[in-house]
Amino acid sequence: MAISDTLAVRIMDVVAEHKLGGNFVMLGRQRWIGKRRKRSAALFDETLGRLYPDVTENDLKNPDDLYSETFFRKIGFDQVDSMDVSEFEDATIVQDLAGELPDDLMGRFDVVYDGGTCEHVFDLPTAYRNIHRMLKPGGVLIGHSPCNNWINHGFYQLTPEMVYGFWEKTLGYEVLQCALQPMLPMFAYRVVTTSNPNKTGVRPRLQGKLPEGPVILTYAVRKPLEGAGDGSDKVYQTDYQQRWAESDSANIAAE
Repeated sequence: MAISDTLAVRIMDVVAEHKLGGNFVMLGRQRWIGKRRKRSAALFDETLGRLYPDVTENDLKNPDDLYSETFFRKIGFDQVDSMDVSEFEDATIVQDLAGELPDDLMGRFDVVYDGGTCEHVFDLPTAYRNIHRMLKPGGVLIGHSPCNNWINHGFYQLTPEMVYGFWEKTLGYEVLQCALQPMLPMFAYRVVTTSNPNKTGVRPRLQGKLPEGPVILTYAVRKPLEGAGDGSDKVYQTDYQQRWAESDSANIAAE
């Protein structure tokens, strides 16, 4: 779990655009990589200069270790915590994401960052529902999850259908960002978006061509201020829900 230049750009973009701040927690203690080379390094420099002109790359590094708390503070968060199931990387909160949450974590965070943690949690639905519970009303989940060509990286590879089917359709979250980001430095500018199945009635369709290599699903979703529910509703793929609704309508019309 680490933040490279390309992922740092996606984080900075959504934080700056939506003026995010406050109480922040990263799932797993994320290491800081920063700039790599060529196109991804150029994109990082462009974005940092545009959004945080008074901050240098050196300002973003933790002074005493390889982790990323300083990065998140520099881009605007007041309190930066890390959460892990184990103490092995000195996370500030030791908690099983698939376990029962204590009361002091309920509605505690303005922003939760899943930078490649949830795919390692076998009980993924519980992990996501716990993130939902940890967010304040109006809070934001920023997610970077493996989407393609990450065989054996974790238990799962995630797709835009999860963003639109679970976070938007089931829980009523607002989708602030959803795209597929190739991770090789040479493809840093080749971001591909998808259609929204809640609007089209069919599965998400790529709005461009993905290059070869590993791809990250990068997304951000905002919890509604009210009416989000407790996360206990059943979850179905959006296109099947559309088909069922059309079938029910046809049956009613035929009666």
